[in-house]
Amino acid sequence: MAHYRKGADAERELIHMLFCKGFSVVRVAGSGVTSLPCPDCIALSKKKKMAFECKAWSGNYLNLPRQQMEEQVSWADTAGIEMYVAWKIPRQSWRFIEPKHFRKNPKNYAISLKEALSKGVLFSVLIGEQEQLKQKKA
Repeated sequence: MAHYRKGADAERELIHMLFCKGFSVVRVAGSGVTSLPCPDCIALSKKKKMAFECKAWSGNYLNLPRQQMEEQVSWADTAGIEMYVAWKIPRQSWRFIEPKHFRKNPKNYAISLKEALSKGVLFSVLIGEQEQLKQKKA
């Protein structure tokens, strides 16, 4: 039950952040238990439409079951909406990661924390308040 609470709290935090920035938002109750694919949260404005699969996870990797990711991407394609995995990283900030940045494995899609920090965008970039700075190549 603690994992559900942590995830639900993260989803609520995200919808409040988006609402405060002028988006119409909805949290999809039961998104993880219904047999139909659907995102955890949806945010809409006149300029931008986004769907989110939210994860509050501490660790060096984030894994999503293959079927779940593929259903989310398909749902977003059908709806004509941008889809992000929203990772609430403890003691850091949210990162919003496009599915294309995840590695496809036989059972799941995975991304390392390091990759998420470099390829994912911050909230201010996601909503268009700030531009993404280009990463220097080492």
